[in-house]
Amino acid sequence: MNGNPLAVHREMTMFKGTAELTDPETGKVVAMFTEVGDKMKLVLRKPETLSGTAWLAIYSTLENDELLAVAANDSQYTVIREFHGIRSLGALTNGAEISLTRSPGGPMGSLPVVLGRGTV
Repeated sequence: MNGNPLAVHREMTMFKGTAELTDPETGKVVAMFTEVGDKMKLVLRKPETLSGTAWLAIYSTLENDELLAVAANDSQYTVIREFHGIRSLGALTNGAEISLTRSPGGPMGSLPVVLGRGTV
């Protein structure tokens, strides 16, 4: 108990998941998603260049919820190779389906294009 008689020890199993996201049209792998607990990371096979108000996002199709997103920086061209973050709602579950989308932002922001899909 590390010298603290009030300390309670419990073993926690932290979920670790991965998913290859594949282009729904070509079947080619476009990104690799990893998750350890509530920490998530996406690494793109080929960098995406964003500009203006464009953004990339990962969605959970089981929960219909945005997990992570990254946007262009101050209307400049922004090259994205990977992005990561912490999910406030905790870890995904095994078998969760996710999608990588790209949106042009602005008035067309509600029309994202699916770049890849996978299962954790």
